[in-house]
Amino acid sequence: MKLNELIEFADKIAPFDTAEEWDNVGLLVGSPSMEIDRALLALDITPAVVEEALDLGAQLIISHHPVIFSPLSALRPDTAEYLLAKHDIAALCLHTDLDRAEGGVNTALGNALGLKNAVLYPEDFLLVGEPETPCTAQGFAAFIKERLDAPSVRFTEGKITRVAVSSGGGGEGVELAAKYGFDAFVTGEMKHHQYLYAVQHGIAAFDAGHFPTEDVVIAPLREQFSARFPEAEFIISQASVCPYRAV
Repeated sequence: MKLNELIEFADKIAPFDTAEEWDNVGLLVGSPSMEIDRALLALDITPAVVEEALDLGAQLIISHHPVIFSPLSALRPDTAEYLLAKHDIAALCLHTDLDRAEGGVNTALGNALGLKNAVLYPEDFLLVGEPETPCTAQGFAAFIKERLDAPSVRFTEGKITRVAVSSGGGGEGVELAAKYGFDAFVTGEMKHHQYLYAVQHGIAAFDAGHFPTEDVVIAPLREQFSARFPEAEFIISQASVCPYRAV
């Protein structure tokens, strides 16, 4: 099939025009007329992921994080951008459009945490739901760590009845959680002042890491593409891994 068929489908499940103005989404490397029969899905397009695609014979990598974000000032042979062009591998990237999409990253994160009665707030990059069972903040942190296979989870104390999630670098969402009356907040990155805000406003906040809170979307994204294009093979990358460890 032609790559433009995949692009059109991607634009339906995560419309490109819903991405933030500063973002860079859609087909970033390659031609829409390329023939595709195998694609690799990864959170990040790194040189290792490109080499994996080459080894697997994949003509396309579908990623969450844009492989080209800022204007390129140089193109070196040790970069993913260079390797994609060299080996004629296309890159289709779905970023903030996938964050806010129904069935996108925050939906996947809420599902991974078993949230009930979930409601998506796309403009705020939030999904809100209720935990499966009542628990303490420490107990919920342990639950998050297990469900996301996160290296670590930092948290503040508080009750857990209405949980807002904002994947990746969504730490600013803690203020929206307080504004809307949610008492718990899960994200992938929080800054010091955001922890202070959570404590001062009685929010149980959980920082589970950027990669673990977003990688949860890759499997359901693969399912969507596989169901729509059964004639092609969609493979989850094994080279796209959390870049840090914790003790």
